[in-house]
Amino acid sequence: MKSFWKIISSIFFTLTALIAIFELFRCGQFVFNSCKTGDYFGYIFLAAGLLLYFIVERLFFRKNLDILQTMSHEGAHMLVGGLFLRRRIYEFHAKSKDSMAPDESNLGFVTIGTNNPNILFYLAPYTLPYLTYILLLIRLMIKDECLPIIDVIIGITLMFYLKVWKKDTRFDQTDLKTCGIFRSMVFIITFVIFNISIILYSMGSVQKAPINVIDAFVMYFKQFYNDILWLISLF
Repeated sequence: MKSFWKIISSIFFTLTALIAIFELFRCGQFVFNSCKTGDYFGYIFLAAGLLLYFIVERLFFRKNLDILQTMSHEGAHMLVGGLFLRRRIYEFHAKSKDSMAPDESNLGFVTIGTNNPNILFYLAPYTLPYLTYILLLIRLMIKDECLPIIDVIIGITLMFYLKVWKKDTRFDQTDLKTCGIFRSMVFIITFVIFNISIILYSMGSVQKAPINVIDAFVMYFKQFYNDILWLISLF
């Protein structure tokens, strides 16, 4: 039964990934149209934040980067397990490479109150930029003249997550092996593309009317649904 579910979910995730890639293309069109109408300032400051991250990392995070990345990884496990899956968190553990014993290979772990965590729990660290989403929500509550500051910070956090995902997404990762390598990679690709699309939508505007993260979700899923109907109509 478990193998059957893995096959079905792999097919589902593959189809979802293909549609997500198509939606990323639509998002690219949206960004292009926003820039064409002069609504590109959000993207300028987002790009500035992406580049500024490397200076911030060098000046402030270089000595503690590995433990910050581990805390981000395990924090995603804890957030999804405790908040979204409503499981009890028993233990959170993170350490730097310098503190590891010679026979240790695990930099961190989270123990939750279940013997059967699902794929959302296992793969959250490879897909969920939770701090970036918190900042996008804060962006709803600040004045327009402060948007460049928050947009730069959003770019910094996004680059941090991109580097964490690049570092952690390996075939030897226990999380990926547990869920199945193929299924994990398709899942990760789908949700990384989804998150990037939502962030880009959130930073743009339509005919001078700003888009926020809530509008971005509504816009994305409306398009997603319409494109599914369009694909079905082809058969």
